[in-house]
Amino acid sequence: VHFLKLTLFFICIWSRIYHISNVQVYIYNLLQVGNAAWREYLKSVLHFTSTQLNALLIMAYILLYLGVITYKYFLLTWSWRTVYVLVILLNGIFSALQLCLITGYTFGLSPFVFALGDDAFGDFLEGIQFLPITIMMVHLCPSGSEGASYAMFTTVCNSAINLSVAISTVMLGIWDVSKQTLISGDLSGMMKLTILTTMMQTSAVLFIKLMPNTKDDLAHLHKASYSGSKVGGFTFLAIVLLSILYSIVVAVLNIFKPGWSGESR
Repeated sequence: VHFLKLTLFFICIWSRIYHISNVQVYIYNLLQVGNAAWREYLKSVLHFTSTQLNALLIMAYILLYLGVITYKYFLLTWSWRTVYVLVILLNGIFSALQLCLITGYTFGLSPFVFALGDDAFGDFLEGIQFLPITIMMVHLCPSGSEGASYAMFTTVCNSAINLSVAISTVMLGIWDVSKQTLISGDLSGMMKLTILTTMMQTSAVLFIKLMPNTKDDLAHLHKASYSGSKVGGFTFLAIVLLSILYSIVVAVLNIFKPGWSGESR
C-alpha cells in the first residue's frame, strides 16, 4: 500500500513538472558521449605523467568555474537557444581538434599544452551551459513542491549524463582501441571513435528548438496542451529510471567482468 502511494506521488509530481524542455535537456546530456579511450591514449601513447593528467583536471575545474562566471556577467541577456547553439558548435570544433593531436598536428605546441587547451576549453563551455539549465529548472518548478521538483530535474540531468558515460564504455567495443593496439601505433580505431563521438555531441543542435528561447517562453510552456500530461510524465519517469538502471548494470559489469562488451581490458 505504501509503495503504491509512493509510486502515485512520484507520477503526480512528474506529471506536474513534465515539459518538452525537460526532454531537450535529457537529449542534450545524453548525446554528450565522450571518447572513453582518450585518457588511455594520453597516458600510453603520449606518455602523459600522473602530474600532467592531474593538471588537466585542475585546469578543467578552473575553466568550468570561469565558464559559469562568463555566462553570468556577459551572456545572461542572450537567448538560451543562441547560447546552446554556440556552445554545441564550439564544443564540436574542439572535440574535432583531438584529431589534430592524434595525427600529431599541434601547430607547434607541445602535446601537453595542446591537450591542456583542448580539454580545458571543453569544460569552459560546459560551465557556460550550466546556468541556463539551472534557471530553467527553477522557473519550471510548480509552487508547493519546489524541493521535490528541483530534485527530479537534477535527476533527469544526472541520469542522462550517467547513461552517456555507460554508452561511451559500450562504444569501446566498436573499434579496437585497446592499450596494446594504441602502443603499437595503430590509431585508426581512435580516429574513428573520436569522429563518431564528435558527431554525436554536435547532433544535439538538431533538438535545440525543443528548448525555450527565454524565461518568458516558460510561461507559454505551462499553458501548452502537453504540459502536465500524466502519460508524458509517466513515460519520462520510466525512461529516467531505465537510464539509471542501465548505467548501474554497465558499471557493475565493468567492475566484475572487464571487457564484457568487447572493449579493451
